[in-house]
Amino acid sequence: MGFNVLTDRCFPVVMRSGERRWVDFAGLACGFSAFDAPEAGADYAVAFDWPRPDLDIACHELSIGVLQLCLDVQNEDDWQALWDSALSRDELAERIAPFTHAFELLGDGPRFLQDREAFEADLKPAALSPIEGLFIDTPGQNGQKKNADVLTHRGRYPALGLPAAAMTLYALQAFAPAGGAGNRTSMRGGGPLSVLVFPVADEGQAPVALWHRLLANVTELGTGDATGRLHTILPWLAPTLTSEGGVALHPDEAGATHPLQAFFGMPRRLRLVASAQPGVCALTGREGPVVTHFAQRPYGMNYGIWQHPLTPYRQMKEGEPPYSVKPKTARFGYRDWMAAAAGEGEGSLSRLPLNVHAARLSRVEPLLALGRDPVLRVGGWAMNNMEAMAYQFAEQPMHLARDRATAKALDELVLSFSESGGAALSALRDALRKALFSGQTPDAEKGALGNAQAAFFDTTEPQFHRLAAAFLKEGADESLEARAERQRQNWRRQIEETVLSLFNQFASVEDVPPERAQPVVEAYAALQRSCRGYGPGGKRFFEALRLPLPVPDKEKDKGKGAQKAKSRSGRDE
Repeated sequence: MGFNVLTDRCFPVVMRSGERRWVDFAGLACGFSAFDAPEAGADYAVAFDWPRPDLDIACHELSIGVLQLCLDVQNEDDWQALWDSALSRDELAERIAPFTHAFELLGDGPRFLQDREAFEADLKPAALSPIEGLFIDTPGQNGQKKNADVLTHRGRYPALGLPAAAMTLYALQAFAPAGGAGNRTSMRGGGPLSVLVFPVADEGQAPVALWHRLLANVTELGTGDATGRLHTILPWLAPTLTSEGGVALHPDEAGATHPLQAFFGMPRRLRLVASAQPGVCALTGREGPVVTHFAQRPYGMNYGIWQHPLTPYRQMKEGEPPYSVKPKTARFGYRDWMAAAAGEGEGSLSRLPLNVHAARLSRVEPLLALGRDPVLRVGGWAMNNMEAMAYQFAEQPMHLARDRATAKALDELVLSFSESGGAALSALRDALRKALFSGQTPDAEKGALGNAQAAFFDTTEPQFHRLAAAFLKEGADESLEARAERQRQNWRRQIEETVLSLFNQFASVEDVPPERAQPVVEAYAALQRSCRGYGPGGKRFFEALRLPLPVPDKEKDKGKGAQKAKSRSGRDE
């Protein structure tokens, strides 16, 4: 039973016409350049069509990795030439032809993302694992023994068709969390955040082709003539570099691990086991050959310090290794957006994904020429050690500035929004704690404080993006400083309105007995003063927002006293 991930129909897509179909990799090419309007009747792929968001992200990453491999983009001139060209299906098929032999899913030779050793042949059926175990959110054996799989039930995917099995395998190898002794995490750790740049067409215009969405994320990771050292990029072409001794693998362009292996990492030693009988894919509903089990051995490739082109990174301090940004919850808020789209301030140790960096630095005009501001699509598992808690999947505006001075000013502005939002939320929580709990500290994620925090971000997030967009669009004849000052004042007013409204919602004086009203009134007054720059909380809020502190009340009183004294002195004369 043969199946090739690139030359067989492995990719479910939605066409411009709305039709859903399966295509091979070459079928992703649209045949027209980014600047050519497609013909009225032209049909082309506009999106992948996987029923799970983690497979959507995985499919984008795999496709971008294959393009990095076959297009050999050495610099931005190479990328621009591809962006301007009208690569056809036949031309893309020719580009991938030298590599297709490496993408066989089954068979006796090298298998896509699987161990070279056919150790599944030595195992009894009882020693094999059900195929649904490849999904990161499938409960482990311990959870199943304890019947802890209440939200995510076992037995969801007893069989997977070959395309679904291939993409699920890729997703696990790319995002693998901790999995017990010897079961290595992905080179980005468990459940890393993936960030994709998606160009967007104007309303009423033909949608941007999936091909151009993919190409927008290809960066300068040229391979040269990769055919002679393909095993350094696609590790399943060589004997598995096992890690019983804990030896870590690092990017080495001249050695055994080319940096482009970031797209094709293989931390888990796996072998798929296909059923002898055809069946129905539990994920897609398609009939045909199915995979029902897999075999696994510990101590796959142990990746050291790698930086994936589609993931943001942070460092704790200078000289320490960077670590990948990972989702903490299912929510992608503006504080998360900062790490993915703008960084965290000049001098910080954060690093943007390479695709975002390229879009901001040298691809502004090509991306904006397609229509509206691009969006960022993000995805990643929020993990609690080995347990998947939630999948973060969202799209947010990118707010792409046309020149570097404006981009720098916008970065500073949105950083002030983010930091001051955190200060205001802290002031709100303190006020609610004093009003409702006599200053004690209950669990931050339960009850009124947790609900108030969620409501705060629900309310302020649209304003964050609205004001960032307004900074780019309004007041073109003004200085950047004046435009930023106006939006900071707008943000301050929005924050004040939000926190006072939420305080009244969660701690209204009308809802407490008269004998408990005084703490509520005092907490509200203190919160109101914080929103206007007074007190320790107000100082933190205004400094984070880069606003001048108001004159303290005592200084005002001194000024008034001096004015009165001067007035009396004038009358005495």
